[in-house]
Amino acid sequence: MMSSISMDNSRLMPRAKLYKYIAWLLMFLVLILLPYFITNPFYQRLVTEILIYGLLAMSLDVILGYTGLLSFMHAAYMGIAAYTVGIFVVYVDAQASLWFTFLLGVTVVILIAWPVGWLQVRTGGFAFALLTIAFGMMYYTLVWKSRDITGGDDGLFGITRPTIAIGDWVLGSTSNPVDVYYFTLCVVAICFFLTKRIMQSPFGAVLESIRENEKRAAFIGVNVRRYKLQAWILACALAGVCGVLFTYLKGSVSPTMMDASAGGSVLMMTLLGGLGTLWGSFVGAGLFIFGQDYISTMTEHWMIFMGLAVMLLVIFMPAGAAGLVNRFITKSKD
Repeated sequence: MMSSISMDNSRLMPRAKLYKYIAWLLMFLVLILLPYFITNPFYQRLVTEILIYGLLAMSLDVILGYTGLLSFMHAAYMGIAAYTVGIFVVYVDAQASLWFTFLLGVTVVILIAWPVGWLQVRTGGFAFALLTIAFGMMYYTLVWKSRDITGGDDGLFGITRPTIAIGDWVLGSTSNPVDVYYFTLCVVAICFFLTKRIMQSPFGAVLESIRENEKRAAFIGVNVRRYKLQAWILACALAGVCGVLFTYLKGSVSPTMMDASAGGSVLMMTLLGGLGTLWGSFVGAGLFIFGQDYISTMTEHWMIFMGLAVMLLVIFMPAGAAGLVNRFITKSKD
């Protein structure tokens, strides 16, 4: 009897995995065909922006959903990469290659995030969150006050958009909305699947154990600070990727992408999508950005209504969109 049950379960598991892979394939196919259905350049750029902010919310999910560390100003690290690329292109080399600026932006973010993370992980809980605010506001003030270099509150303009090329093979240009969409989709997909693989590895399991009970994890020999620092660096590196993508999408950089409002928006996207899911962050980003765009067309006080909508969603969907999907799947199985 027991052997027959185990055989049934072994048959069901590959089928469940097959359905999951089919769902991923269909979703990716929809994303590939999307520019053929959405021909308006404004909405093409809006969807690209959702992909970028979805990746940023996912990077926050790495430290919040898996490690239990709350960062209020995570968007600041996206801004650091954006300003790094913008300043280099405007003042140093206007013809810099796309891949070099990618490497430069992410490397600078890692170099800054490493010592900051080393300090932050020696605290924990509320103190960690407060330090993220302190450092985030410091970055924002530095950018805002350095008007001669960053343009201050006006932002940094005149950023040339390079071609997307592999060697001599030119794939497109970052000035073309469709080309930049496909480039962003490829980069985001690679980052997503790599991060998902990392979170499904023993490293991800250790992070979850720290989130559930940090003292117990330390008691059994886990170097809690080291794992927290590694998760922090991974999250900030992903935020750096978002900063480079956003720079070439907009062709300019503004300090508003680093302020407290931007940090709060990214946090809301992560909560809307569902913590500890990774893919839910993209759903949360889509709900937030499309909701913001739709409500702002009806009233200039869109922030009030957007805030109320987010509050209701968090109250009635505490597990986010991912929790709603999981609940539907569970009921369908029953």
